[in-house]
Amino acid sequence: MINKRIITFTSVLAFLMGSLMAQGQNQYGGAKAGGMRNGTAGASQLLIPQGASYLTGGGAVAMASGVGATFWNPAGVVRMQSSLETSFSNRTYIADMSVLFAGATMKIGNNAYGVNIRSIDIDEIPVTTVFSPDGTGEMFKPTNFTAGLTYSRMMSTKTSMGLSLNSTSEGFKRVKGTAITIDAGVQYADFLDVSGLDVGVAVRNFGRPMRYNGSGLLVDAIAIGSDRQVGTYKVEPAKFDVPMLMELGISYKVGGLSAGATYESNNFDQDKLKLMGAFSLPGLLTVRAGMLTDLTDVNIQDNLATTTVDESKAEFENIFAGVSFGGSVYLQRLLGINASIDYAYIPAKFFEGNTVFTLNVGF
Repeated sequence: MINKRIITFTSVLAFLMGSLMAQGQNQYGGAKAGGMRNGTAGASQLLIPQGASYLTGGGAVAMASGVGATFWNPAGVVRMQSSLETSFSNRTYIADMSVLFAGATMKIGNNAYGVNIRSIDIDEIPVTTVFSPDGTGEMFKPTNFTAGLTYSRMMSTKTSMGLSLNSTSEGFKRVKGTAITIDAGVQYADFLDVSGLDVGVAVRNFGRPMRYNGSGLLVDAIAIGSDRQVGTYKVEPAKFDVPMLMELGISYKVGGLSAGATYESNNFDQDKLKLMGAFSLPGLLTVRAGMLTDLTDVNIQDNLATTTVDESKAEFENIFAGVSFGGSVYLQRLLGINASIDYAYIPAKFFEGNTVFTLNVGF
């Protein structure tokens, strides 16, 4: 007799993949545009991996638990080891930016709840204009903030499901954009009754396009073809789809060794493969190595132009592709509390490599 829990898992997987394919339809003939839309998404900060324990995400959708799962797969929140977990993380990002992450999760019976905030710290930027290319002397500071709420539940002894609701805002000067997105996922432990074999699937950043508003969109102008004097008009900004993606992952753990792989299908980017391997000494430390690679090279060509020239072609490259590494040090034997410090180094082509430090505390 076929295991009903496997049927449940595959049904959810089919639903999530169908949602992604539906979102992927666009003006380029209904098929996923992939690289053709690279860089055109709003709220792209939602794609920045949070925390250090899963590096670039190899197997994270299947194995993430506790606070870390609020980003990778909300289904894993309920698999936390403590009744209450907190996590604080800082990532040195590209172009002198830094990414801050803080979260907390609480488990009550078969249910778990989580909250997290993410913020990108960007230095002040000088204002330049056509007439003052070297700067007007004025400075502005962009803002970027995301807050999320998560609910997760154990549906059986092996299956968990979860849902997150995220609110994202970004802006500069007097213009601000907002978007509401949903993450949903499922995890299945000991898949096919193989001990230590876990699988997971998640759809992240499902939502309506990001819209911008604010007094910075008001301009003084004279309407063409009218006899009116100078008036105040609002520039209608474009709306930008959020970068929805689907991840399907698997992880396997035996003794102190573990390995994980994740396939990512992104509505605005090339498909990706994420790998990670780890070795643990229980209660002492864990060391990790990972790899991120694009599965296809995408050459962009403007098919809408009446003529095709070589200059219309460009190749997109993932600056974070390559080998990453990191580890965790567990502090319970030293401090008497359930705490750990995670570290990760993630390469960034053309920029200095990103370093991530995370402090986790459980009660």
